Amino acid sequence: MSRKKMDPWFKSEADAATLIGDVRASENWTLLGKHLATLCSAREQRVRASHNGARVQILKSNEDIEEAHENGRFLIEPPLVARDAALFDNSMKLKGISAVVACREPKTNLGLCPIVALGSGVTPRVQVEEPKNPLKPTCAWFDHALEELGDHVIEQMNKEAKIVRQLDYLLAHLSATPTHFAMYGVAIGLCETLASENV
Repeated sequence: MSRKKMDPWFKSEADAATLIGDVRASENWTLLGKHLATLCSAREQRVRASHNGARVQILKSNEDIEEAHENGRFLIEPPLVARDAALFDNSMKLKGISAVVACREPKTNLGLCPIVALGSGVTPRVQVEEPKNPLKPTCAWFDHALEELGDHVIEQMNKEAKIVRQLDYLLAHLSATPTHFAMYGVAIGLCETLASENV
């Protein structure tokens, strides 16, 4: 797929991400909710483009990363870490390549697989079942692992905190869990609540 065909969602995502920061500072909750919806839509397009029917690609070295040039799902494994995954994700966007990236850590003593990501000053982590074949994780396992990470973030949100603090918590995690679309819905709902309180 050419770079030109992918440009609309890349630009839409970048613009929305920038506007979200600006509008959050101004506390225009209605507009913030609209930009979150735009960001969600752009990232949904990114996911659709990355789901190209190919297997999950495992990247374990800088050489592996340098050889990745196609749309797809990518699993970052040790000795690479979450920071490498974040840098790779950004690099793929700059190249106009639609990628969904997950990062795993070494298997735990309980035989579980930690999935970790970097957000805005946060590092969410969740443990999921190992893929049946660790050398060839399925797309279903990959998608499930990222969904579990996003679900965990939402579950850890302090529901007793002020609405604006709950919203800030989610905003900080959106870059870590960009494909967890339920999170956008929760954040938009919080924006609507804040907007109604200001009427």
